[in-house]
Amino acid sequence: MASLLTTRNLLILALALAVSAMSVFVLRSYHDWEPATTFKSIPKDVDLALENIQYTKTHNGKTLWTLVADSAAHSMEDSIIRIENIRMVFFDSDMGDIVLTADQGEIIPQNKTVKVRSNVTVASTSGKVMQTEYLEYIEATNSLHTDKMVRMSFDHFTVSGKGMKMDIEKRIIYLSGSVKALLGG
Repeated sequence: MASLLTTRNLLILALALAVSAMSVFVLRSYHDWEPATTFKSIPKDVDLALENIQYTKTHNGKTLWTLVADSAAHSMEDSIIRIENIRMVFFDSDMGDIVLTADQGEIIPQNKTVKVRSNVTVASTSGKVMQTEYLEYIEATNSLHTDKMVRMSFDHFTVSGKGMKMDIEKRIIYLSGSVKALLGG
């Protein structure tokens, strides 16, 4: 029995116990090494939900506009894509870009239309700013429309009116009614 308790045998036994204990520890805590997978629940009327989307419209290799949103939810029932925290940039190398921002909106693929609402701002690189609560982009006419109140600021002018149409390519703005202009405002 004395030969079984030699230092060498005790060392091998201690090493085997240590390896076994480490193996059990590693195997029990293995699940902690992988990142936790979490899924957000989506409403029942939503078929596809995405976060941090970027949608770019091009024509003949030229980028016309880009839409970036924090989230998008698509419903097959009405074929509307609901978007949140929107930033849409209309590119124009000659006249400068136009940046549209809004809190909420919809992309309607059948009509090639984007509708935005809540804190809608349209700003050009030249410093012109337009604000409203609702705006609609129609791709077929490359224009922005609203029937709500609009307030535009540029240089030392402030112009407001109800109802607006803007030709994005030509940068022509039509106000429909109740137009007021203020110099120095």
